[in-house]
Amino acid sequence: MSSSSALFSFFFLSLIFSIVKASVPPSATFQFVNEGEFGEYIVEYDGSYRVLSVSNSPFQICFYNTTPNAYTLALRMATTRSESLFRWVWEANRGKPVRENATLTFGTDGNLVLADADGTIAWQTNTANKGVVGFKLLSNGNIVLHDSKGNFIWQSFDHPTDTLLVGQSLRVGGVTKLVSRASDKENKDGPYSFVLESKRLALYYQIKNSPRPVVYSAPELWNSQGSLESENDDGSAYELTLELSTGGNLILGRPKYNGTLSILRLGVDGNVRIFTYYDKVDWGAWEETFTLFSRDSIWENECQLPERCGNFGVCDEYQCVACPSEKGLLGWSQQCEAKKLTSCGVNDFHYYKVEGVDHFLSKYNSGTGPIKVDECGKKCTKDCKCLGYFYNQETSRCWIAYELKTLTKVSNSTHFGYIKVPNK
Repeated sequence: MSSSSALFSFFFLSLIFSIVKASVPPSATFQFVNEGEFGEYIVEYDGSYRVLSVSNSPFQICFYNTTPNAYTLALRMATTRSESLFRWVWEANRGKPVRENATLTFGTDGNLVLADADGTIAWQTNTANKGVVGFKLLSNGNIVLHDSKGNFIWQSFDHPTDTLLVGQSLRVGGVTKLVSRASDKENKDGPYSFVLESKRLALYYQIKNSPRPVVYSAPELWNSQGSLESENDDGSAYELTLELSTGGNLILGRPKYNGTLSILRLGVDGNVRIFTYYDKVDWGAWEETFTLFSRDSIWENECQLPERCGNFGVCDEYQCVACPSEKGLLGWSQQCEAKKLTSCGVNDFHYYKVEGVDHFLSKYNSGTGPIKVDECGKKCTKDCKCLGYFYNQETSRCWIAYELKTLTKVSNSTHFGYIKVPNK
């Protein structure tokens, strides 16, 4: 072996040894226990919470719960000065709650671990012995574990839940995506997701009886790759933009104040909103800067939201106006729903027709066809999970529906819905 080769080998082995030996100084380690008094301010989902001593205003790490003894480790955004609603902008263990006396531990091995009271690991960063030497909560809300050179070994920005902070991006192909919360009280993944694809940003709804979610929104607004950014326009006016990878910016809103402290939220209803926070006021610190589905929106109609009219209803001009039935369109209420099928036998059900309606999946999903309406009906009849089918007479396109939810009233009378109902 030449002297140069020996020198290279020694250097290489020394480098490996130094990386393996890199560890968190004992003074930088910590352990927090989920115990003690609850906070007194109002937070999202009307939860109870305990504040940890990790903060970078207006962000703070907490344990919170909406049901007894089922806690989530989360990042809270807002300050006590404004007495406004505190919002949860990131969660570690959604769907895997911990109990009283659970622990959050950052040890010398560089792993950040959330463990239940009995020691069961509920969540971790999986960064043990990977060169982590420190933990930081940055001013933009990013929680990071870094090495001795300041490089991020792990960051919360790579693991969003239902919220995107300014400067945070989504990765192509659903590697990272936003997933809605199931409900205000039920802290687990909901049916909605916000995904960055190769040529568009799309909103998906997971239908119960379908193996794949369906697109319910992908307007031109989202047809570029991007991340949420805040820019100062002229020294006093601020803009919230979607920064496009192809160059240029798409203005989403103009908040009254500095837009840096803004969040893009995929709500439990499947709507996308941007909220901007201004921490210099005593009340009303949150401003709703942008709403994708709204009466004033130039991109999407509220009727396109799958659950806008509950389990089954007709939406027209932003309003839930009717409940479809075999007797015609009846007055709508929250209790509107289709009759449940008790059998898949072809002699045990029939269809009734609803004229002038579209199903929410028909706008961004091409369906099948051209096909005759009778053939479309046969596809639904043969499929036990099918609850109804929708047909466009002009284009001869067919859509099979595994959930009914919201139907949109259209002026074109050649759009039909056919709903399955039991014979008895």
